[in-house]
Amino acid sequence: MSRKRRKQHKQTTTKKQIPAGEPTPTWMGLKSIVTIVLLLFVVASVVYLVLSDSPVRGENSGENSEDMALVVATPSSEVTETVVAAPGSKATTPVVTEPSSGSLDQVEDAQHRVIVYYFHGTARCPTCRAIEEYTYEALVTGFPKELESGTLEWRPINVEESPNQHFINDYELVMRSVILADMVEDNQTRWKNLERIWELGNKDAFISYIQEETTTYLEGN
Repeated sequence: MSRKRRKQHKQTTTKKQIPAGEPTPTWMGLKSIVTIVLLLFVVASVVYLVLSDSPVRGENSGENSEDMALVVATPSSEVTETVVAAPGSKATTPVVTEPSSGSLDQVEDAQHRVIVYYFHGTARCPTCRAIEEYTYEALVTGFPKELESGTLEWRPINVEESPNQHFINDYELVMRSVILADMVEDNQTRWKNLERIWELGNKDAFISYIQEETTTYLEGN
């Protein structure tokens, strides 16, 4: 082999040799791919965390929600309510309703009431039972609101029982009787014995009589 060919062969051999300790081209390509994959994994993880957290923030952000009330404790340990308006909405102010004149009238009416007593004995005859039945029916059909509110009270009482015997003297009872008692602040101001109950044999007339007398007492006449 000539000197010129030897020199060319030596140069070709020198170019193909790779110094020891340096990575080969194949290893460098794999390393780059692994690095890119790791970076993509990290980016994907961050995006996932951001997207998974966004619905919670949306719920608590107050967007398209009603006004929220914050309870704040004052130094005197009283609790007050502060209204915070959500974006795009108007804050509302608590409304305090003052008592109306009608409410005051109801309080005054509550201090005045009428008690309808029916005093009877232990032995009950048909007529005595009919008087109690008709009187109760007259009150229930004629004054349901008054009975419900307590303005009118129905009290059938056996005067022969020991705790009730004082009613005989209180209302001068000599027979079974229906008594109207006008009460103002738990004090009896007047009373009336409806003596005509023994005269009225007709049920409708009896009921009308009870209702008329009761109305008169309820109106304070």
